[in-house]
Amino acid sequence: MALFDRLTKGVSEAADRAKFETDKALRVRRLNSEVDKLEGELGQATMATGKKAIELRPAGLEEWIEQVEKLDAQLAAKKEELEKARAEEYVEPESKAKFCPKCGTELPEGTKFCSSCGEKIS
Repeated sequence: MALFDRLTKGVSEAADRAKFETDKALRVRRLNSEVDKLEGELGQATMATGKKAIELRPAGLEEWIEQVEKLDAQLAAKKEELEKARAEEYVEPESKAKFCPKCGTELPEGTKFCSSCGEKIS
């Protein structure tokens, strides 16, 4: 029974890790898409600003510059979020469980003898 419990726990931990990695990959993919979109918008806004600057000369240029600066700040924030998502690592859950060296039964903390086989626990 103890072996089955350990196997079940191992499968559960593997499933948790797989879910984490899948979620991370989806998050990175979504952030990549958002970064690409913002880069495109920034490029368009920059081009439009240049055209407008030629058209208007100094009058009304501030509004366009603010739009470009806003998109540039959004892009920088998304790139930072993307790098954080890429850098995330799976953290293995800490296991304080002890197992009997003879029969493999999981032992409660502080146990001196195995409740299944009687083995002395050091």
